[in-house]
Amino acid sequence: MSTLYKVGIYCRLSVDDASNSAKAKNYIPADESTSIENQKELLSKFVMLNGWVETKTYVDDGYSGGNFQRPGFLEMLEDARKGVINLILVKDLSRLGRDYVEVGRYTDFVFPSLGCRFVSVLDCLDSEGDNTDMLHFRSLMNDYHLRDLSSKIKSVLHSKKQAGQYVGARPPYGYQKCCEDRHRLVIEDTAAGIVRRIFEMRLAGTAYGKIAATLNLENIPSPRIHWYQLVGQSTDGISQLWTDSMVKIILHNEVYVGNLRMNYTGTRSYKDHTSIRKSESEWIWHVGTHEAIISADTWEAVQEINAAAKRRSDGNEPPTLKLFSGKLVCADCKSKLAATTETQRRKNGTVKKYVSYCCWRYTRSGRTVCSRHRIYEQTLAQIVLAEIRGQAQAVTVNEAAVVDSLKRKLTDYDEHRLAGVRQEITRLRRRAQELEAIIAKLYEDKYGGAISEDTFVMLMQKNEQERLSKTNRLNALLSEVEQSEKKIAAIHNWAAIIKKHLNLQELDRAIIDELIDHIEIGERTIVDGQRHQDIKVFYRFVGLVV
Repeated sequence: MSTLYKVGIYCRLSVDDASNSAKAKNYIPADESTSIENQKELLSKFVMLNGWVETKTYVDDGYSGGNFQRPGFLEMLEDARKGVINLILVKDLSRLGRDYVEVGRYTDFVFPSLGCRFVSVLDCLDSEGDNTDMLHFRSLMNDYHLRDLSSKIKSVLHSKKQAGQYVGARPPYGYQKCCEDRHRLVIEDTAAGIVRRIFEMRLAGTAYGKIAATLNLENIPSPRIHWYQLVGQSTDGISQLWTDSMVKIILHNEVYVGNLRMNYTGTRSYKDHTSIRKSESEWIWHVGTHEAIISADTWEAVQEINAAAKRRSDGNEPPTLKLFSGKLVCADCKSKLAATTETQRRKNGTVKKYVSYCCWRYTRSGRTVCSRHRIYEQTLAQIVLAEIRGQAQAVTVNEAAVVDSLKRKLTDYDEHRLAGVRQEITRLRRRAQELEAIIAKLYEDKYGGAISEDTFVMLMQKNEQERLSKTNRLNALLSEVEQSEKKIAAIHNWAAIIKKHLNLQELDRAIIDELIDHIEIGERTIVDGQRHQDIKVFYRFVGLVV
């Protein structure tokens, strides 16, 4: 019996794509464009002509072919793993991607391992045909196109930088792009006034954090908020706060004296967009390209203050990974707690250093948002050590009770319901197989003349609707069972790990990473004359255990 192909149509379009693909001569008329709509239409016709079943369409509009982390593509792979589709259909190979190494990996290994046939219509390529020799050559040419396009774009941008044109997507705070020439900066009066004020406060000796605090207390919009308001975009989810790092960036940016410094960062390659800092010999400087907001004298005086502050900070200890670095979360604003080292000089002349943690948002906003949430590392280590040993003892004494208690915490866990779900999965799988057999029989009856075209279409639509409904329900139930099983396995895994630390005497970073996801630190309060601070330990795999 011939294979019933459930087709997943994949369409992709990036902003740089043009309709330059090779045209198939005899399949579909060669006057289509690369638009998503026309890709869908062409591929749907191809499915119909071949008697396949069009199951699902996956779309990535505006995504580069050099990056395979696209939502539509990833959804298609997941459906292929679940058996929802068993044939992937694209207009041409460049729609799948332009990185020949990755394209080859998917066509040669990933798709076959998933039991998926791959067909590229306009390239006349079929993974089950005898014309796969050209696949890698065409993929290599697509990769070359991507590299050539990247090289041309970089060349154009570099020429503009050499000519002193501003090429950033967003102008620096205090400026906007000129309406007549988008590569020239002009002063934006509102923000420029704030920039002048920041330089004046620094000139008066105000620290970065104090400047940020002043701006926050006066509810002055942060640079990003100001930009979104300027262009009329929604500011939902955008931070309203000034931070000391924002202020520092402004006070070190020579754009405010009319100069442009460009080309000091780049990417590793056209495939790897990780930002890297270039050597100073590659930087491009231009003096007096636009109107200055700050005078040269003010700029020089502020840079002397900045340099003096840096010299003082150079004497501090270099930052190191502390015991709880990255693990502590403010219970109120949910930002991380940052570590600081304090030096205390005692009357006997000895020096003692203490590590403490404070709310990052509180310190970086100039102490205008949230509160300190301070806790000393030594104190927290004692609390966490006692907590771990307590949980280890509980598991050692009665592991079954602890595991059952954690299972009951799962909102979607019900042992009797899961048993019913598994029975329904068995029924759905059986019915899906029956429907596939019915659909295959319909094709045989149609081509054998046993039923008319109209009857075939009517019965196909009826059976396909039921099959899709059953498949969607089956996938939902399989996902539910899979998630429950993962959570239960995680509980048993946690119990096995925590038991090893029954006699733990001292915490180290390795143990923290092994056991703890994060720790919530509350603010200190006074309850009945006693200091109180809520601390909640969230373990890996299971979260908060109470």
